[in-house]
Amino acid sequence: MKRFITLFLAIFMLLPTFSMFGCKQVSNSEKVLRVCNCEDYIDEDLLAEFTEETGIEVIYSTYGTNENLYNELVINPNSYDLVVPSEYMIEKLAVEGRIQKIDFSKSVLSDYKDNLSPFIKDRLDGILLKEGKNQGSSLSEFMVGYMWGTMGWVYNRDHVSDSDVKNWYSPFNNPALKKKITIKDAVRDSYIVGLAMVYENELKYALENNLGNQTITQILNNVEKSAINKVGEKLNSLKPMLYGFEVDSGKNDIVLGRIDAYVAWSGDACYAIDVACGEVEDEDGEIIEDKFLRDLSYSVPEEGSNIWFDGFVMPSGSTKHEYAYQFLEFISRPENVYRNMNYTGYTSMIANGDFNSPIEVDGEVYKDLYEAVVLGWFDESDNPQAQEVDLSYFFEGANTGNYTVMVSEEGMGRLIAQYPTADIVDRCAVMSYFDNDTLMRINDMWESVKGETFPTWLIILIAVLVILLAILVVLYRNKDKIKWIKLPQRKTTRAERKGYKVVKIERIDF
Repeated sequence: MKRFITLFLAIFMLLPTFSMFGCKQVSNSEKVLRVCNCEDYIDEDLLAEFTEETGIEVIYSTYGTNENLYNELVINPNSYDLVVPSEYMIEKLAVEGRIQKIDFSKSVLSDYKDNLSPFIKDRLDGILLKEGKNQGSSLSEFMVGYMWGTMGWVYNRDHVSDSDVKNWYSPFNNPALKKKITIKDAVRDSYIVGLAMVYENELKYALENNLGNQTITQILNNVEKSAINKVGEKLNSLKPMLYGFEVDSGKNDIVLGRIDAYVAWSGDACYAIDVACGEVEDEDGEIIEDKFLRDLSYSVPEEGSNIWFDGFVMPSGSTKHEYAYQFLEFISRPENVYRNMNYTGYTSMIANGDFNSPIEVDGEVYKDLYEAVVLGWFDESDNPQAQEVDLSYFFEGANTGNYTVMVSEEGMGRLIAQYPTADIVDRCAVMSYFDNDTLMRINDMWESVKGETFPTWLIILIAVLVILLAILVVLYRNKDKIKWIKLPQRKTTRAERKGYKVVKIERIDF
């Protein structure tokens, strides 16, 4: 039995190594770069163009959630050269020493530094690591910014009024929306929504009395046991109204009419709104078909929400620094920034676009990203009913000019999904990472909300025991073929241990 257990443990410990054989393994001498990103989060044509320009092959992988990526980096720190987590996960990885600082003295990053939105830089500089190996460092030292945005409601205006989505809880008060709502199947995002519902009055008080973003951030990062219990109760109370939990399917579900409201990241909101318009273009960019499927819009609830920042980071095991910096320069070029934004729907942290060359879109030349994106998509100066929206907080400092845009009422949701206004940003909080004890408590709460009857650790333990039992059965059935397995011997008797010889006596009849 000891040998069986030893063999099983040896196999179990080597499983991560065996799993590596299923992936393409490369040596440090090969001209390759291993990148891991979220699904549908880059125009993959750019990867081929990068390889054509530099000769560096990109081995591109995707992950489902930040937590999935974290687990992979823990098991195999050498698996990737660049990864794209969100700010709270970047903070956790930096605290634990699992990522390297970015060398911003590299000349290839000078344009990126000069053209990063000052608003973004200030926010990232202000997030300081409070513990760990890199205590006191800012989050901005570990990442090259990629995309950013907010979280809110995407809703079908044919069935949901604008007033129904002014608050997080409002849609759940509408009986007509029963089984027509989804929330995120991601513990961090649903937890912050639950906090906003539980502490709605406190958040409104903070906003009405100008207590500042710091107070809102504290409320939306509350991890006290009482807060966790209240969030669990609140999320459980929502389940009768839910169509389900989702990570990536919500944007398609609402376009197809399966649901009428869902909690969305702003980039997915842009995607859903654009697809619902049903515009089909030919090769010259001319609209050849226009099928207006749904009147979708986007709203960030008044009591507050999450503002998030995703960025490229280098895992501690990465050694392809030269290739990584070349890729970061390439992906931050204005024309590539525009293409990525147009493809994904998400918003780049780059505010300027004239540091290499003007941006050419469908034959038109724009001097910077503001002209290419904002004016190109939203400007309605000739519309007498359009509202003026000031976006100078994001673009000012990187560019020079007038940063107001005229937007119709129908287009406002699409605009704030792409570029939230300053007042929306002020009521949004950055998530902090959970320590291990807090994460365990919140995961237990989340498992209860999701309806899982067993904790995750117990399910894993049961699976391991089942595998162990199966291995033991196979080994026992093949014991005659495996010479090193010794079967248990007959126990010696007390007489034998004292030196007496046991003699078998035949039956004697008298």
